[in-house]
Amino acid sequence: MSEKKVKDIYATRRNILKGLLGAAGAGALGCMVVPFGTIKAPSGKKKRQKIVKGDKLVYAVGPNAGKEIKVEDLKVYKGTLAFPKGKEQHENLILLFRAKESEFKKPTKIDYTIKGFCAYSAICTHMGCTVEWYPEKQFSFDFPHLFCPCHQSVFDVFHGAKVLAGPAPRPLPQLPLMIADNVIAAAGDFDGPIGPQPGGK
Repeated sequence: MSEKKVKDIYATRRNILKGLLGAAGAGALGCMVVPFGTIKAPSGKKKRQKIVKGDKLVYAVGPNAGKEIKVEDLKVYKGTLAFPKGKEQHENLILLFRAKESEFKKPTKIDYTIKGFCAYSAICTHMGCTVEWYPEKQFSFDFPHLFCPCHQSVFDVFHGAKVLAGPAPRPLPQLPLMIADNVIAAAGDFDGPIGPQPGGK
């Protein structure tokens, strides 16, 4: 057998092994998070519909997808992915959760929360993956946090979604909330740019 063929065989085996290790790692990571369901960005680029005051929030995934989220639906330390009704675009994906009102501290915009409800963009500022609500201990974090399963960025839900770990370059933008007819609604648009930005900022 020629030296070139031997090298080709070893290269092929290395690539197969790398693929298996990558799949195993992804499988192990999937067991560590609380998945809501991944929302993938559409291939075509369409201008985002701006969220405005009064846009009611609806479930983005699961058996209640499309249904309005009522105040009593989410108990303390529960969270869900949501969209503004009628504006179900990837860039408008929201992570809505409920905590104790007294737990929110600056730089969280306290006036953006209501009755313990708080909302951030669900699109990671690193590579645009969907972040997950994680209410229990994980790694060294003993408190509820937002977690990106792609590259393990962790965001502090009680302090303005600031980055606690991982490669995310900045916090998740916050969405102001209000209650309209017992339904959780937006009180305006996100307070910052959504997802990854040019230059990695």
